[in-house]
Amino acid sequence: MVRGKKRRASPAKVPEGERGNGVLIEEMRAQNRATIEAVEATRVSLEVKIDALARETGGRLTVLEAAVRQNSTDIRKNSEDIRVLAERVETLGPLDQRVSTLERRVLGES
Repeated sequence: MVRGKKRRASPAKVPEGERGNGVLIEEMRAQNRATIEAVEATRVSLEVKIDALARETGGRLTVLEAAVRQNSTDIRKNSEDIRVLAERVETLGPLDQRVSTLERRVLGES
């Protein structure tokens, strides 16, 4: 039996346009990876800044809350003191009139 030469399968020829598309797709993938890495780095950086700001702000808010509580207590106390003083002033009104009347009598001005 006579054997003929085996044919080798020739590599499939990829049209020029399709090869160019593969290169473009790989370039796009590389750019996408770079973009994702940049976004991730920015996210991490922002998280660090937000955490630092939260710690700083949290401490300041604690101080402000304490100050507001103390001011509220002081205002309540001042309101009570004002009420007491207002009552005393009211009782002094008639006293002032009586003293004025007595002074006029002593001076003979009736």
